Amino acid sequence: MKSKYNFPFSAIIGQDDFKLCLQLMLIDPSIGGVLATGDKGTGKTTAVRALSQLMGEDFPFINLPIGATEDRVLGSVNLEALINQKKTIVDKGLLAKAHQGFLYIDEVNLLNDYLMDVLLDAASSGGYHLEREGISQWLDSRFCLVGTMNPEEGELRPQLIDRFGLSVNIITPKDIKIRKQIALQRLTFDSNPEAFYKAYNTTEAAIKSNIIQARKALNTIEIPENIQEQAAQLTLNNNVEGMRADILLLKTVRAYAAYLGETKITLDMLHKIEPFVLQHRSKDYTPPNNTKNEDDNSHSNTEREEKKEQESKAGASQSYFQLPESINKTLHFSIEGNSKKKDVKLENLEALQSVPFTSDKQESIALVKTIKHYVLNQNFKPIYQNKIKKAVARIVFLVDTSASMALDKQLGYIKGVIQKTIEKHPMQKVQYAIVGLENKSAKIVQHFTSNTSIITDENYKLSAGGKTNLGSAFFKVFELLKSIPKKTVQLFVLTDGKANAGTDNPLEYAINTYKTYLSKLSNTTIIDTENSFVKLKKAEQLAQRLQVRYIPLSSL
Repeated sequence: MKSKYNFPFSAIIGQDDFKLCLQLMLIDPSIGGVLATGDKGTGKTTAVRALSQLMGEDFPFINLPIGATEDRVLGSVNLEALINQKKTIVDKGLLAKAHQGFLYIDEVNLLNDYLMDVLLDAASSGGYHLEREGISQWLDSRFCLVGTMNPEEGELRPQLIDRFGLSVNIITPKDIKIRKQIALQRLTFDSNPEAFYKAYNTTEAAIKSNIIQARKALNTIEIPENIQEQAAQLTLNNNVEGMRADILLLKTVRAYAAYLGETKITLDMLHKIEPFVLQHRSKDYTPPNNTKNEDDNSHSNTEREEKKEQESKAGASQSYFQLPESINKTLHFSIEGNSKKKDVKLENLEALQSVPFTSDKQESIALVKTIKHYVLNQNFKPIYQNKIKKAVARIVFLVDTSASMALDKQLGYIKGVIQKTIEKHPMQKVQYAIVGLENKSAKIVQHFTSNTSIITDENYKLSAGGKTNLGSAFFKVFELLKSIPKKTVQLFVLTDGKANAGTDNPLEYAINTYKTYLSKLSNTTIIDTENSFVKLKKAEQLAQRLQVRYIPLSSL
């Protein structure tokens, strides 16, 4: 018997871009659909069904088979009613049934051109005219279109690709740990779908609430002049024909700002969503994180960067665990339990693994203790198992992996800081995340996880290269913490403070970004990794400007 529960949207591992695009389309359906290209069996259908379920019974999920007839797609006259009741009744087609829901088409590139034209017209106009057997009727059909395809099985016509508002590429995960997590979650769900789904009730409700609130706020989002100019410049630089891309860039970034709960669009937001709008419209498009370093104007510069990266990796292996034990007595972070917030030394963290609390629900009986009490006292008294509530702590390592970190084995020592922290406190209540620099931008290297093996592997794979865009890195931390209570977070910024990318004034950009998006963080520490003979003290100046704790790595 088929379960009435689909896999929860919030339980899906990976597919971050696809999930984000689906939510942006729900916030502003006029974006016009999402095209997902890539491997089969990566859970694309699961994600769409899950989001449809999350939005509720009034948000239908309609699967349009590529072999569907025109009558089934558009609708037809009910012959039985016409013959027996002498009434003309229209049986709605799949397009009309998808009204105010999802219309999902797997292998959309194999759908015939006529039906593709009709459904794309319906998606843009909100409905279509059904012309059948002497009747002409308008049918509402405002839906969120999602198409998936494998390019190896044939391409979509360019004009049809352009009609999809957004596109994402989905690949099969290569990381063994992630594959194990995905498989185990699916097995758990299949064994008891109802229990599994109910475990995610809170996170599902939070996502739905966020989408609804973002919809309401959509038309209040401010679109600054520089954002409009940058959007136009992006389409010109990438040789995109027509004006649809310009409009979609603004629509999508506006929806993204609403999704983040912001009232004004920033350049970081625009750069986040631009690949979704441009990569399927321009053969010349290169994502921001893959752009070449414009300052590398010679072969010698390239060789020098490669040498720095090799030195960084060598330094990492040589100094990976060679850190003084004093580091465990120096770093502090805040932890939230059942009591008030505390600033806790890392070496004392084990003492706060749990704190007692009184459960509101009936507790489980401690069978052995209850029987023992009966034997000794000749009266029955149920003794309940003691329950504890685990404290919650989240540590974010913002790691400066720019080219300057290859000097003097700085990145190696940074890795040691992270590794020592993980090894000292291998408890489930501590969750770790890593944000790193990448070329001229930044990325979330690892989302929060209590799996120390995963965070250790990601830490070990960090390598140096590119420039220091601390402003972008701070914004990535903001994205990471969007739905996280700020009081449970300790942010460690491991950098020499030599910001040199982002704007004409990278340091001010970084400071303004932190104050705008991370001012609610009360537990930020800048660990100065500068290790040269001549001290520029950039990280110390940054800490003073941000009014956060400062620790020089050389003092540990």
